[in-house]
Amino acid sequence: MDKNGKIGGKVSIIDILVVVLVVAVIVGIVARYGSSVTGAVKSNKQFEYVLKVESVRQYTVDALEKKGKVTDKKSEKDLGEIVDVQVENATLQSTTASGELKNPELPGRYTCYVTIRATGKESDDNYILEDSTELSVGRNVDLYSKYVKTSGDIKSVKVVE
Repeated sequence: MDKNGKIGGKVSIIDILVVVLVVAVIVGIVARYGSSVTGAVKSNKQFEYVLKVESVRQYTVDALEKKGKVTDKKSEKDLGEIVDVQVENATLQSTTASGELKNPELPGRYTCYVTIRATGKESDDNYILEDSTELSVGRNVDLYSKYVKTSGDIKSVKVVE
C-alpha cells in the first residue's frame, strides 16, 4: 500500500469495499425476489376457496348474495367471482358464571360462507392469486366487490376439475 492508500498503486481499499457492497446488494436482491414459491409453481389452475364472514348485518348478506367479481383493494386485478353464499344465524360463544359454554344467537347478525372461484397458480404448499395473495386455510382475506367490502377467514381451498 502506498502513501495514497492504493494497493499496488492502482486499487484503493475504498474501491474494494464498494465492489464488495455491490456484490452483497445483488446477492440480497436475488435471495429476496428469487423465492422458492415462484420456483415451485406448477401451473395455472382454477380453484374455489370458502371465506367465513362472521357477524354481518342483513345489508351485507344481501350484497354478498348479488355475487359478482371480487377485486383487490384498488379494483385493478380480478381475483375471482362469488359463486355461492351460505347464510346462517350468527352465534357468540360465552361462558356462564358456573363455567358452562353457551352459544346464543346474535339477533340481526349472520355468518356467511362465501365460495369464490378464481384462477391462479398452484405451488407445492398453497395457491397464489393474480395479485400474489397466498391462499391458505386460516388466513384473513379482504373481500372487495361492486356491492360489498368486508373480510373473512379462509375455511377451505380446493382445485376445481
